[in-house]
Amino acid sequence: MSSALPVVRPSHHRRVEVYAPAVRPGFTAWVTAFEYGDGSIGVSFKETTQAGNPTYERPTLEMGEAAGSPVSYGAIDFASPLLVSERVYLRTTDGERYIETGRCPIEEGAFTNIGFPDGRIIGLEVRRVNDARTGWCDEIDVRESTDGGSTWTVLPPLLAGTSCYVWRVRRLRDGTIVVLASLYGTPWGVDRERTTRNTMFPGETYLSKIQTFFLTSSDGRTYSGPHYVLPGIGAHEYDMVERPDGSLLFIAGDVQATPVARQVVERRDGAWINGSMLAIALGAPADPSANPQGGWVPETVVARADGLLVGARRNKPYSVSNDDGRNWLPVEGMPPSLYQPFLITMPDGTLANFGHVGSDSPFGHQDMTIGVDLFDIENTLLPSPRLTLRRLLDDAGDQYLNRFAARLTVGGEPLAGAELTFRFVEVWNPDGSFTTCPQSEAPYQLTAVTDRDGTAVVHAAAFDGRGDINLYYNADVVYRPSTGIPVDGPMMVTIALTPRRGDDQPHEAYFMEGTLYIADRLEADHPGLIALLGATAPQDDPGLDVPGLPPGALARLAAAGVVEQADGAWRWISSVHAPHTLAAVRPMPHDDQYV
Repeated sequence: MSSALPVVRPSHHRRVEVYAPAVRPGFTAWVTAFEYGDGSIGVSFKETTQAGNPTYERPTLEMGEAAGSPVSYGAIDFASPLLVSERVYLRTTDGERYIETGRCPIEEGAFTNIGFPDGRIIGLEVRRVNDARTGWCDEIDVRESTDGGSTWTVLPPLLAGTSCYVWRVRRLRDGTIVVLASLYGTPWGVDRERTTRNTMFPGETYLSKIQTFFLTSSDGRTYSGPHYVLPGIGAHEYDMVERPDGSLLFIAGDVQATPVARQVVERRDGAWINGSMLAIALGAPADPSANPQGGWVPETVVARADGLLVGARRNKPYSVSNDDGRNWLPVEGMPPSLYQPFLITMPDGTLANFGHVGSDSPFGHQDMTIGVDLFDIENTLLPSPRLTLRRLLDDAGDQYLNRFAARLTVGGEPLAGAELTFRFVEVWNPDGSFTTCPQSEAPYQLTAVTDRDGTAVVHAAAFDGRGDINLYYNADVVYRPSTGIPVDGPMMVTIALTPRRGDDQPHEAYFMEGTLYIADRLEADHPGLIALLGATAPQDDPGLDVPGLPPGALARLAAAGVVEQADGAWRWISSVHAPHTLAAVRPMPHDDQYV
């Protein structure tokens, strides 16, 4: 982490022990929190204690294999004659003091919970043992408790016949309940198409197998969805915040070694409309191929009223973002987050991050307790710089040039005197294949300094005078200050040879895939030119050897950028996807009708 980055520190931080087992070492883990809507917060976690288990039923070996449970985990994942696992429910109004409202056998409660002002709790859970005892249940169980989590009434299940992974619940400002979940492939277990939870079909990966979605509800009983988000990255432990405009921002971190990404989803006329997948810069793993968990993008996120995002990542620094999650600045002066954290905002605005001491471990291997970090963070960050990029027209406003203007602003105000780097990469390689060269390694780069308006202009002259209508290139702009957060602007895919307003033959000659097209006016000034040049086609030698070629025609072909001079000799230019250097010569069509 660069020392040149802005420093962010918390205020009023304290770590509170929420719950410690009566007998140590104990097992308390997998804590979640939820709002009741009356100014109190519910807390739920799993506790396993040493006691005779009157309902013990020995798990099958097939179940352990199908679920992928390590040695010594069977007692925690399924059952043990000497251990009892319960779901514990607490309630707090200040994050400091807690009362136990209920506890129940682990298979009756729920990891994911929704609270209501009247004290009801609706729990959503995928049971870890199906009726055949060979895999997880193929549905989301829905249950309701009116006594603080001690007893439960079964409600109709959701998404029966699917293999789901339910992760967490968030509530929007209008009360809408949002359930974050994913489909973990098709149902699995003995005698299923997928025999184990981690079985992969030929050519399948976790990124293609796991389908991320959310459900919405107004009452916790009936649901809309699934609404699919974060496609193609295998996100299954992710989070979401509501933006000031009511849209949803989904954040996928690197905690499960999946690609990091963001996505904005808007609500329009009762439908959810997905935006593009967006990148994460600062905080993302520096080299995902070498260390896919090497970053600190949070796994749990909340949004402050002023738009500041605050996040936590197990065993990593807390972090904040003021640019919709593109950059995450580490928070100094706080210990790393507790394990599998859950961030929530207390009614008084205090941030509360619940988690457990320990890790993924079997019973007795670590002394596990439930804790919470209570803190606040003042948004002292300057607005993130923003870069825009546009292509410039000629002075008459009739034709786009290979000239670009970028504007750098901070909080809407121009930033002068900043050096910007413009980067250009041709889309097609000389052999006709698509480029894999990243913009960061662009062979052609130009720099310019912003003026008082925050604008810098460059001329990509290397793309001028190239008579190939398929010469595309990627253009972008970046700002790399010596201090502060690096800024990337947008990337444009542009065409070097452009049309002209009101001119249906704006160029006197051009190549398309090796075929040379001649404009009417050039043929009229040199009658028979098309036939003269065409008589030499097809040819692979780029050398220009055309007996009887009028000198005036050569000059105009050169001006059109279809021939060039090298080492004292004239030669045809190479064009994209050309089967021959000069495949054919034809009259130019009258295709451009721009006004």
